[in-house]
Amino acid sequence: MDKLYVGYARESFLPDKPVSMAGSGNDAHRVSTESRTDMCATCIAFTQGENTVLLYSTDTLAARTWWTEEARNLIFEATGVPQTNIQIGGTHCHSGPSVGWEQCEGILAWKPKYMTALVEAAKKALADRAPGKLFCKRVETDRMNFARHYIMADGSYAGSNFGDRTKGFVKHVGEPDKEIQLVKICREGEKKDILMMNFQVHPCQVRRGEYTLLHADFIGETRTILEEKTGMDFIYFTGAAGNMTSTSSIKGETRDTDVWVYSELLSNYVLEALPEITEPLADGPVRACQKIVEYKSNDYGKDRLDDARLVTEMFGKTGDATASSAYAKELGFHSVYECTGIVNCSRYEPTQLMELNVVGIGDLGFVAASYEMFSQSGLAIKAGSPFPMTFISTCTNGYNAYFPTRDAYVYGCYESFTARFASGVAEDTVDAFVEMLKSIR
Repeated sequence: MDKLYVGYARESFLPDKPVSMAGSGNDAHRVSTESRTDMCATCIAFTQGENTVLLYSTDTLAARTWWTEEARNLIFEATGVPQTNIQIGGTHCHSGPSVGWEQCEGILAWKPKYMTALVEAAKKALADRAPGKLFCKRVETDRMNFARHYIMADGSYAGSNFGDRTKGFVKHVGEPDKEIQLVKICREGEKKDILMMNFQVHPCQVRRGEYTLLHADFIGETRTILEEKTGMDFIYFTGAAGNMTSTSSIKGETRDTDVWVYSELLSNYVLEALPEITEPLADGPVRACQKIVEYKSNDYGKDRLDDARLVTEMFGKTGDATASSAYAKELGFHSVYECTGIVNCSRYEPTQLMELNVVGIGDLGFVAASYEMFSQSGLAIKAGSPFPMTFISTCTNGYNAYFPTRDAYVYGCYESFTARFASGVAEDTVDAFVEMLKSIR
């Protein structure tokens, strides 16, 4: 069998002018003032024989589908790597540019820098390739993520990032996947070793006073810590975090979502495990599989569309989520986001096409999902995968919002209100991903 070759590169796409920022629910009303950290595209290239795959992690929430398609075409033209073998993921960062929202401030002017960074990262990663061996380790965390849906004392369901601090809170709904998956790639010659990490949690975000600062969130800080302390290159893939959050009791009895506290705690798990990353993974073959599937759209709230439009019009003009939600509640809605979900659902065709991708690198499986997957779905894919280790990379190759599980549609939550697809589609994609993984094993 041919040797596995692995290369790595990182390129900056930090905007040099103000841009709209993703992750606030109304990107047009949040424009960057300066940057706290660099914003980058990180690429890792795997080649065995004639087959090459490129896996990206970018300091963004995600890229819109049409930008991803354009980027993959540009990368193919520059490198010859087929588009189906290129997986472009976001770290789900809530303090980066609104990638693909061309109507928002500065985004269209910034686009060439973003595209150039992706192409250059691919070219440099390919040029950096050297023979490599893979080793893995699973690490169980404690209180680093939890389900942000919960049952109240009166039996009702609720949801926010602060469930265990809410009056009347009884218990969380949803099983968290607390596992960090690590792959260490030891390369020959003078090349740096590479550390790959997969974990499922929403971002911390920076402090409220830094709301308009571009920032790579805890992923960027974790990357800095680990690269400084290990001498390795680092790449992070966001797992099934659709109903997970980082706000929890992570420091004794205190709760702290501070980016720097969280990244230090997360890094400590990795640093403690580093000497134990010794379980070998087979390093070939390298394969990829893509399917285009059709699923039923969400038609939530169509009988309340007119009132929902009144709320979203207010939100669009003011960007004030608090006032808009108060108005929404006057009209009988849960929040402004339920209203935006209803309006969005009214625009969808009865069915929509979606791209599914998987990659196999020896014993390492890689699932590229273009949406925010719930933890239950991620656990189900990992359980059904024929690969000894399977990374779940969400917000990858586009952004199709949340894919709640069936029960979430029943009890109702922000994620089900704003979902693009109907109840049951999350379970269908789990089955499809597992079958695709089996087809390349």
